[in-house]
Amino acid sequence: MANSGVMHIETLVVAGGKWPAGEVSEEEAAEAVAAYARRVRDSYGRLDLEVLTPLSDQGEHPVVELREVFVPPGVRADPPPVSLPRELMKRLAEHGEPAENALPPGVESAYPEQARQAAQRPVEPVLEVLGNERNDRLVILGDPGAGKSTLARYAALTLTCGGGALPESLAGRLPVVVELRRYAQEEWREKPFEEYLDHLYDTEGMCVPRRVLAPLLASGRALVIFDGLDELFDPAIRETVAKRIAAFASRYAGTRVVVTSRVIGYRKGVLAGAGFEHYMLQDLDTDQIKEFTRCWYATACPGDPAKATALQKRVTDAVTHSRAVAELAGNPLLLTILAIIGRRQTLPRDRQGVYEHAVTVLVARWDQDTKHLAPRVSPEVREVLEVLEAGELLELLRLLARKMQDDIAGNHIHTVDLEKILHDYLKDYDLPPVQVRAATRAIVRQLRERNFILSHYGSGVYGFVHRTFLEYLAAADLTHRYTRDREWTPDQLVHDVLGELAGKPAWHEVLLLVTGQLAPPHAGRLIDHLLHLHRTRDDQRLLALAVRALAEVRKIGLLTQQSENVVSALISSLTDHVDTHLYLEEAAPALATFSDHWAGRQRLLRWSHLHGQFLSFPGWVDGSPTSQVAPLYRSPGTLELLAVHAPIAHARRAALDRLAEHWPNPATRELLTHHATQDPDENLRYVALQHLAQNWPDSTTRELLTHHTLHDFDSKPRTTALQALAEHWPDSTTRELLTHHANNHPDPFTRRTALAYLTGRWPDDTSRELLTDRAGHDPDLLIRRTALARLARGWPDQHTRHLLTHHVTQDPDPRVPVLQALARYWPDSTTRELLTHHANNHPDPFTRRTALAYLTRHWPDQHTRDLLTHHATHEPHPEPRLTVLRNLTRHWPDQTTRNLLTHHATRDPDEDLRLTALRMWAVAGGPEVGPVLVRRVREDASGVVRAGLAWTLAFGWYDEPEVHTLLRSVAGDDEDERVREEATAALAAAEAMRDHADHV
Repeated sequence: MANSGVMHIETLVVAGGKWPAGEVSEEEAAEAVAAYARRVRDSYGRLDLEVLTPLSDQGEHPVVELREVFVPPGVRADPPPVSLPRELMKRLAEHGEPAENALPPGVESAYPEQARQAAQRPVEPVLEVLGNERNDRLVILGDPGAGKSTLARYAALTLTCGGGALPESLAGRLPVVVELRRYAQEEWREKPFEEYLDHLYDTEGMCVPRRVLAPLLASGRALVIFDGLDELFDPAIRETVAKRIAAFASRYAGTRVVVTSRVIGYRKGVLAGAGFEHYMLQDLDTDQIKEFTRCWYATACPGDPAKATALQKRVTDAVTHSRAVAELAGNPLLLTILAIIGRRQTLPRDRQGVYEHAVTVLVARWDQDTKHLAPRVSPEVREVLEVLEAGELLELLRLLARKMQDDIAGNHIHTVDLEKILHDYLKDYDLPPVQVRAATRAIVRQLRERNFILSHYGSGVYGFVHRTFLEYLAAADLTHRYTRDREWTPDQLVHDVLGELAGKPAWHEVLLLVTGQLAPPHAGRLIDHLLHLHRTRDDQRLLALAVRALAEVRKIGLLTQQSENVVSALISSLTDHVDTHLYLEEAAPALATFSDHWAGRQRLLRWSHLHGQFLSFPGWVDGSPTSQVAPLYRSPGTLELLAVHAPIAHARRAALDRLAEHWPNPATRELLTHHATQDPDENLRYVALQHLAQNWPDSTTRELLTHHTLHDFDSKPRTTALQALAEHWPDSTTRELLTHHANNHPDPFTRRTALAYLTGRWPDDTSRELLTDRAGHDPDLLIRRTALARLARGWPDQHTRHLLTHHVTQDPDPRVPVLQALARYWPDSTTRELLTHHANNHPDPFTRRTALAYLTRHWPDQHTRDLLTHHATHEPHPEPRLTVLRNLTRHWPDQTTRNLLTHHATRDPDEDLRLTALRMWAVAGGPEVGPVLVRRVREDASGVVRAGLAWTLAFGWYDEPEVHTLLRSVAGDDEDERVREEATAALAAAEAMRDHADHV
């Protein structure tokens, strides 16, 4: 590395320049630059992880080289002069407007608009900005830990030692890094930068001698980075140094000058007036986080790629599935802490330790231990601050979080309340009132300006920079008050404190963090209460919360009853609610943490095999019952069987999704290719094409996608192929194909998709002409509307304006949603009477079904049971009858209901209802069910029932020889050809299940 570095510098810096005759020779310059390169490598090459590593792991973490893990962040130009909550800034970037009530109180109305404009500017790669010839004078702003100093060091390393990814336009420049916190020492801050650089050369070798540096500066062959303007605490000194930097840039007009600073406290006037462009470092996005963790663990686990991959997946899964972890992971400093702790801890379950360490690093160690900075305060105030160790500071922050929680004000607190909390806390140390007041203001300033904990939103309103910090500290406060202060009994904690938080989704993370700190019996009480709230409020989010709370308990084996109760609630919810997946997706990561021995695993998977996979499920919905339980599979075996043998498309899809995400190996690719080309269901074909393009974007996949754009008979796989080609291969061949489909394909959906991706990828005059033509001549209304919208967005001029139109649609049948709203918000006697009337008299069966369902949900009493029993025998339409059976089975699972279920399973005139009733009986019944199902396969008059039960037996009684004999008989002798085909396929599934070990 040393030799390559010397050659790099010698070739690009020394040999490429003109050196003053008689002052310095090329050989002397080369030797000086090479020596400097070695010092840069020694000083900046390795990351200093001591401050970031927990004390328990000190000395265990391997050496990490900066260039091996550096991932260049993005930047946005012209950052706004405002500070808003991180979650609000993210929403402004993604949606262009804040959510309702998202603004902190007192924030000026102009702030969100300024922030929105900044957030919607394009993100540019920081290295490209650094290398842009127009940016000879540049200010890089960023939050603490955003990577400002790391960027400076990476640039210095790469330019001196090679091996990096800097733009060619920077080649041949000598990098010089000036750490302003050191320059600001009293002996230097009144002297020119050139003298300070002489000092660095003489004492540390961290520059070249002036006779070498001066010609490089004069000829514009240097990159000078002034790092950490914010670390000059005195505003007057900061402004003076900024003026000196501007003068330095003026003296050496061709030299590229970069200044880094935190946003807080920075004033752009001096440098902006000197022609400096301003950019703001952005949080790392998902791809950058994945790349960082890949590089980190490849370096941290040398010679063990399997372990590195597993650790990377642990962190990236936590980022994907935990909003709180993801919020922190965008910050490179906090992501590094995640990566360090992720070697020893399981994320996200052990995230509380990550949060605690992150807050401790920011509050107590970062400035002092890494930057060697002391707060700018009087000696008297410094004396007070030195009394407060990390534990006291964390206690102070817990009190702030408590105040925000008690006021239900979200992540906001006014200066008056903030200072009162700090003032009252410091009084306990028996300090003079004058010192207390001064120290209070100093702490607020320190937490905001240096510690990256608090953010000032204007008008005297503060909040935590990351909501994750508020959640961790609020949870730590609740836990402390319960376990240390004994402020509540267990029942009070569950019902009065955590139960109240359960109804507020914004506080769910706090509840989960507290759950992880409770003893298992107390956590069990909370889970029971969450399930009770789920039943009484019919809120699927509370069920998801109960699953997630269960996953927080380390000794989950002590909560067998709660595990069984959670499974019962999951089965009930997945059976009855099509939209359950919208909320239970939050629970999927929690299910994935349960071991093979978890008490609920066997029953939940058995239900999925026997009943869940056969439930009627809209093809346009992504989260089928099978997909909800798929996280319980620990290996690909059963999923591969389901992908091949499951008779219902959404079950096959769930298996394919899980395989592609967790086992993207050659066997999975072969399976996906098979489904992409041969599956009769268009949803399966398009899903398979999506996974192939995402996981294997090579020439073979491109050929397959192109084939589907031309020859697939269905629109979904066809348009999916067009989309994948536009995303992965945006070249002239793809553009020609998209243009052909946009103009000529007979399917409107295909034309619309081609038009959207064509104009999105190539927004030029040719695309404008195409859009104008489609807007005026395409026979499809949606295509004309799409064309007009894209014209308006891309070319907002008078020619486009006269083409715009407006279209309004209305709900044609509001009866069902009205009934739902009445039952949910006004569950009184009048509503009950109205629901009863509709259940008995309305001509629409789906309205009757809705009325019956909501009567049972809100009034599960004898009167309702009598009404349901009446409808079970007298209702003419099968949909309300099915609703009746499900509600009777759930609320009154006694012998009378079982008799009624048996009656409908064998005698109901509707074949689909008979089949569903038989499957419900299969789940609820005992050993007598199997023989009944065998008999119904032989005797039921409906081929639908016989074929459906063949599948139920195949997945539920695959180890029974009698079942295999029956399926062979039906496959050969049934009078219905379709039944024979289904039985043959079911027999293959039963044989595969019998011979495979990874199943229930």
